[in-house]
Formats: sequence, structure tokens, C-alpha cells
Amino acid sequence: MIFSNFFSRVQESPWYRQFLDPVIDEIDEHAHLLDIGTGTGKLLQIAVKEKNVNGIGIDTNKAMLNEAKKKLNNSDIQLLKIEETEKYPFDNDIFDTITICNVLFNLDHNANIKILTEAFRILNEGGKIIVLTPTGKGNLFSLTKGYFSLKNLSIYIWFYVTRNRAGPWTQNKPLFKFSKKNNLKYNRKIILNGFAQIEIITA
Repeated sequence: MIFSNFFSRVQESPWYRQFLDPVIDEIDEHAHLLDIGTGTGKLLQIAVKEKNVNGIGIDTNKAMLNEAKKKLNNSDIQLLKIEETEKYPFDNDIFDTITICNVLFNLDHNANIKILTEAFRILNEGGKIIVLTPTGKGNLFSLTKGYFSLKNLSIYIWFYVTRNRAGPWTQNKPLFKFSKKNNLKYNRKIILNGFAQIEIITA
């Protein structure tokens, strides 16, 4: 509970909004959106306000979802707790857009394949999956040059906590390989001055 509250406060930092903005830009107005690993719900909060989405957030962590409920208590967004091994409780082909932010690079190959397989089962034809991750690249100097302020101090924690897993993810290109194997359209954009990326897979 302490960590979920801390993470929720981190998401209010100016740098975190810049981290999420490229994902928000990719979401169509009034989209039917699923946010996998929604955490404390910041992406959904923004998407409801700025894109008028009809959304659902799922996560395995109850404490995170409790924080998300605080952010989304005046919206129609549904929040569901799921188990890591269970099939997602949705019919096939129902979502226009699926977002997976700051999640996949932390998981092993089998967990990623499970999530992606389920995501494509419930994604509409022509829909898209947007994956946001850190790149693991950059250094303290470039981080300070781009983002130093008292309101952005949490970006240093994020950078050091994520870079060991983010680096191999970026280097190994698992989503590119998944897309190629399954004949899917793949696009990658570097964001946040090189510290993060979005990868978009289109069905």
C-alpha cells in the first residue's frame, strides 16, 4: 500500500506526463480502450478526460487498483483485478486499442507471450496495441540536462530502477520479433529524449 501510494504521487510529476503523452496521442477519440497493468490509473485518467474513451483497466495488484479508484471515481471506467495465469475475462475482438505501459520489459518471455496472445484475441481487426517502456539508454548528465527540477526528482529513481531490464529489452527487440513472426505491422518511436520508447503493433 505504501508503494502504490508513492507510485501514484510519482505519476503526478511533470516528466511522467511527458512519458505518457505519446501514448495518449496514439489513442483515438471515443476509443474502446483496455489498459493492461493499469497500476494506479494515470493513463486512463488522462484518456478519459482528453480522448473521451470508454475504458477498462486491469491489474494483478489490489493496492494499485485501490489508488486507481481514487483517480477514476467520477468516471465510468471499470477496474478489474486479475490473476497472472488467468485468461482475460473478455470476449474476442472487442477493443479498439490496448495499452501496456511500463510492464512488459519487467516480465519473462513466457509471460510476455501470454499477455500479447490474450491482447490480440480481444483486439478488433485493425486495432492496435501500444507498448510503452524505458529504453535503458542515456546517462545522469543527459537526464539532468533535460529534466532537472524539484518536481522531477523521481525520474532519477525511475531511470536507475528500470535501466538494467530496459536495456536488454531494447537491444533484443522482442516485440519486433513477435510482430515479424505473426505478420503484424510494427512501428517504434523514441520518446522522452531517448529515455523511453513506444512500440505499436497493428492487427
